[in-house]
Amino acid sequence: LHTPAIDPSLRGRDMTADVQSTWFAAQTLSGKEALATSHLDRQGFETACPQLWRTVTHARKTRRVLRPIFPGYVFVNVDMRRMRWRAIDSTIGVARLVRFGDRPAALPTGMVENFIAQTSDDGGIEFEERLAVGDNIRVMSGAFEDWVGKIVSLPDSDRVKVLLGMMTRHVEVTLPKQQLVRA
Repeated sequence: LHTPAIDPSLRGRDMTADVQSTWFAAQTLSGKEALATSHLDRQGFETACPQLWRTVTHARKTRRVLRPIFPGYVFVNVDMRRMRWRAIDSTIGVARLVRFGDRPAALPTGMVENFIAQTSDDGGIEFEERLAVGDNIRVMSGAFEDWVGKIVSLPDSDRVKVLLGMMTRHVEVTLPKQQLVRA
């Protein structure tokens, strides 16, 4: 394992009392979130790339895959007093660290920690949605991805009947509960 790149001017000082690590967003090359995360981890940075399970159909085969919630970005935890944050820009898979001016733009406190806390053992984020009849919903994956509708009934614990607007009329469709979020 590599140790984080420590600023030479701070070597020998006890930094345990005043650690100031903050989460930042790093823009990645297209589709290279996993590559960027692995290379940042090897350099000693703590990383997070929140993902959701999506249903993908290709060549008449349907499978569930993990896809980033924020495509093109990974989150990096950096101790600004001890680590060389500029090394992130030259990491394989990373385009640049998101900045305002010359300094990296910090993410709101607790945002990334909440994503990490909601990540299940299989690597996907689990949102605890309490859906009820009459709720407006958005379909997050599958054949009706990004469609908006209204819940008609809840026939069992895993399925939901939804009314979707198609063309000039509404159609009732039964969908898995994990594909839906409240709109």
